[in-house]
Amino acid sequence: MAQLIDTCVLRELHLPRPFWRVRRAVDDLWWEDVHLSVVSFAIMEGGKQLLPQEFKQRRVKTWMQDVKRKLGNNLHGIDYETCLIWGQIMASAQRRRLKLPYHDSLVAATAKRHGFTVMTRNVGYFAPFNIEIFNPWGDPKESAYDFGEEPSDSRIQPGSTSAELSINSTEAGESLDAMGEANEAA
Repeated sequence: MAQLIDTCVLRELHLPRPFWRVRRAVDDLWWEDVHLSVVSFAIMEGGKQLLPQEFKQRRVKTWMQDVKRKLGNNLHGIDYETCLIWGQIMASAQRRRLKLPYHDSLVAATAKRHGFTVMTRNVGYFAPFNIEIFNPWGDPKESAYDFGEEPSDSRIQPGSTSAELSINSTEAGESLDAMGEANEAA
């Protein structure tokens, strides 16, 4: 099943010990079922620019280029149809008096346009617009997904789907964690 991976999932995968259910959910996807929005790259670029060291910026830039190359056609831009859907989502949010961040509304429009399930922890930004959501952080009892047992080793395994989406160094992981913190502060 094709899933649009939200930026919060990418950030989680860059932690030294990502939450095991997030890692398991990503690892259970075939690579061809992994989709990203260019919006996630815009968010990461903004955070990268706020990193204090040029070395860390280069590491994140290299990682972004590598993921872009690997994704190929599974990296989705903002086309005309997506813009129309985005306008509908924003109007619906305004009528309901919902505060919806622009970046999340663009991810929502991309998911709706292509019929993707969004893997995210930000359920409230997607659920009101009839977008299918998968929240690996949520209560497993509320999901039909079988996470299995928590593994004894919480590190990302080489060759896994989550390894394809992560930088394999603690320092780089700390860079992306700092990048996420910088974005949250903005």
